Amino acid sequence: MAATAWMGQALSRRAAQAVLREHRRANLRKRGWSRDIARLMLVASVLVLGVLAVEIGRKAVTILSHNSAQHSIESNGEITG
Repeated sequence: MAATAWMGQALSRRAAQAVLREHRRANLRKRGWSRDIARLMLVASVLVLGVLAVEIGRKAVTILSHNSAQHSIESNGEITG
């Protein structure tokens, strides 16, 4: 009996290693999904920031052109292009 006692331990050790391996694989899959979602969120936020920058630029141009037109009206007393 003593000569074969190690076999039970080896089998349970193998089973434990298999369980650990499966947990690691599951964690890697979860990490992969988390990274994909993080990349998607990063791309979306960069796109939103780009759109905001364009809209702010357009608003600034509009304000400057209106200010320029108002200034030309006040200085000449008439509307100039």
